[in-house]
Amino acid sequence: MRKIVIVGAGGFGREVLWVIRRANAVNTQFEVVGFCDDAADMQSGEYAGLPLLGNIENVCHTMSDVVFICAVGDNRARKSVFSRFAKASIESVSIIDPTAVIADNVSVADGCFVGVNSVVSVDCRIGSGVIINHNVTVGHDVKIQNFAQLCPGVCVSGGCEIGEGALLGTLAGTIPQRHIGAWATVGAGVTTLRNVAEGTSMIRLGTIAGK
Repeated sequence: MRKIVIVGAGGFGREVLWVIRRANAVNTQFEVVGFCDDAADMQSGEYAGLPLLGNIENVCHTMSDVVFICAVGDNRARKSVFSRFAKASIESVSIIDPTAVIADNVSVADGCFVGVNSVVSVDCRIGSGVIINHNVTVGHDVKIQNFAQLCPGVCVSGGCEIGEGALLGTLAGTIPQRHIGAWATVGAGVTTLRNVAEGTSMIRLGTIAGK
């Protein structure tokens, strides 16, 4: 059984803890040793019944025998967390809810989160640090680059590519073969009918804001 630290003592962190416990109930893999967080008021004591372990550097200096899962929703901040742990050669692991359905030939890189009742279809490629939240559907042949995030209820149709750090808001969707550029945002409830350029935001159908 591997010791794991959850990075991010907040609501998403509690969700990740819940999913780890759900997964452990099926096949015990992880012992959650606590949370770490950079916030000044989260450096000691307890959170969600587990120890607060200080900031990332404290964990890196004192707990070389652990792995981590990053429960930070901000995509750029999550990328930074991975970089800081990489300097200490501490491995990230993916946490996948037991109800998630992932095709056998899908590749899922390190440090991903796949939530309750999500589906990832055949020949998909999922990069590092990707969040696929609850009730998400990912169609065939989709590529999701590092640190992208699909919020609850997102539906990505077949053949799409989601760029690094891109965000699809709750209940957003795409038609097939669309490209969402790196660090772009598709707003909640928006169906993407055309490509979205890098660094832009589609906040409602047909409206794109610049960088």
